Amino acid sequence: MSCTQNQSKTTTTPMRTSEFITVAKEKTVSQLADTLIPQLKEKGFKIMANIDHSIAATKAGLELRPTRTIIFGNPKGGTLLMQQDQRIGLDLPLKLLIWEDAAGDTQISYYNGTTLTSRYGITEPQAVIGKINGALAGFTENTTVEGASVASINDQLITKKSPHTADETFTKLQEVVTSKGLHVMAIVPHDKGAASVDLELRPTRVLIFGNPKVGTLFMQSNQSIGIDLPLKVLVHEDENGAVFVSYLDASFLAERHGITDKAEVVQKVNGALDGITNAVIAE
Repeated sequence: MSCTQNQSKTTTTPMRTSEFITVAKEKTVSQLADTLIPQLKEKGFKIMANIDHSIAATKAGLELRPTRTIIFGNPKGGTLLMQQDQRIGLDLPLKLLIWEDAAGDTQISYYNGTTLTSRYGITEPQAVIGKINGALAGFTENTTVEGASVASINDQLITKKSPHTADETFTKLQEVVTSKGLHVMAIVPHDKGAASVDLELRPTRVLIFGNPKVGTLFMQSNQSIGIDLPLKVLVHEDENGAVFVSYLDASFLAERHGITDKAEVVQKVNGALDGITNAVIAE
């Protein structure tokens, strides 16, 4: 199947608008990204990654309409949420997806803050959740800040116990990912971020990485999945000193964005994540 044929198969995301919010904008994708990044910095957010999926697609010999993901965060707000449940670190920092649809119109999308916290059963602190909703709505000039409760992430999150320390596990994760020829896009040491704002957080770290070719195949079906790409693996230490490695099932990611024509890609991604994490936790 050619790239053009793949790109023409665009499905509609099944998510409610209160969960995954999309707002049309008049600027081009590049113009909007160039406008938002300084605004985010001015508001005290740190830019963790600025990912141009379409350029990555071109380098992989594939076609993709302009699609950008900006990953950004504030250590204080994120830490207060992770103190409730470290697993939410997998969905942090926050993300904005900027993309051009089939009609040539620019869209900006994000997950409502209440959606993110509801997945992990987090309801406090409300001030932080409200601030996230307000900030995201403000950056997109959107008036909708209401959130919707969603199903628990438990059935979609694959977690494996590591026999190594958190430091050893995360170092090994980086080594295994690199050895597979995958591209590391960002390293997010949530615990160090917490320390930088004088808060306590047990070891909690995320590695963001991917294969442009595989990610592009997903986005050719529905660009909205770009907000969940590249892939992420979380390493965290719980209150008992046990260390775990976690990631989201690729089937869940595809279903979340209504992608039904990439079963082979889903299987490949799940196989890769399973192999990588098994290698990381090997004795």
